[in-house]
Amino acid sequence: MKVAKIITGVIVVLVVALVVGLVFKFTNGFNEDFKTFYLEQDGKQILTSETETAFVQGEQYRYEVKYTFDGGKSEPKGYNVKVVPNGKIKLSFKADGKQYSYADAKDLTSAFSIKKAASAFTITIPAELTLKGVLEKVYGKTVEVEEPKGYLYTLVVSSYNEKVTYKINFSLAINVEGIELDKDGIVFGGEGEQGGNGNQSEPEVAAEYEITYEIAYSFDDTPIAVELPTKARTGETVEFTAIPERRYEDYGVWAEVYDKASGEFLYYATTESYGHCSFEMPACNAHLKIYHV
Repeated sequence: MKVAKIITGVIVVLVVALVVGLVFKFTNGFNEDFKTFYLEQDGKQILTSETETAFVQGEQYRYEVKYTFDGGKSEPKGYNVKVVPNGKIKLSFKADGKQYSYADAKDLTSAFSIKKAASAFTITIPAELTLKGVLEKVYGKTVEVEEPKGYLYTLVVSSYNEKVTYKINFSLAINVEGIELDKDGIVFGGEGEQGGNGNQSEPEVAAEYEITYEIAYSFDDTPIAVELPTKARTGETVEFTAIPERRYEDYGVWAEVYDKASGEFLYYATTESYGHCSFEMPACNAHLKIYHV
């Protein structure tokens, strides 16, 4: 009887440990809701709701879609997959002269090759792909846009009932003979000669440039209170405010960014809300022209 009780106790402990381990795994360490649906790539399970990666242009990637308690015994329940703009990217662009916010742009799936099967899908990244090319294919119009760095696109995969969703934010990289070039620089694919000891050098710190501005136009000569940093590093998101003393319902504030030295127009600042804007610092001294129209 004592032996039987000991064995029963051990079994109970093992079952509890198994259940706790299962819950820990499918809740991303108890930090998220229990995942009844998940992804798997190259044998590695994806259980985190939002991740970041780099896709090499011209390459194909395969993801398996699985349901936690299915065990392959029933018919696949289905799933949804698409590519959309990464909503965290603050960027605007023009399509046939009309300005759009990138975060609010259309579904970008048609610019990528996605093939769905019952329990897996592949996404193929076109060679020499650019943001301009993606937007022109989606909108069917001539597009003017800055080509920024970063995780511009989001692969969204959700369960058949959309109760579980995974977002994979991705950047584009170029693979040249084992060397992967992406937004952060160079990543060597093997044991290359890097300073003789195989260690990568420290990344360069982006250069810092000055920022100036002028009020190019203000309706009814309304004074505008501007709060704007005087310096920023290349690639940094610069947030600023330009609040008119008097607001008008049908008017707003927007700004143009120029190369101060050459006077060349670079791009429009992104308008977050009335008088609250931002832009990505260029690799030069920037000059802003602010309008209240």
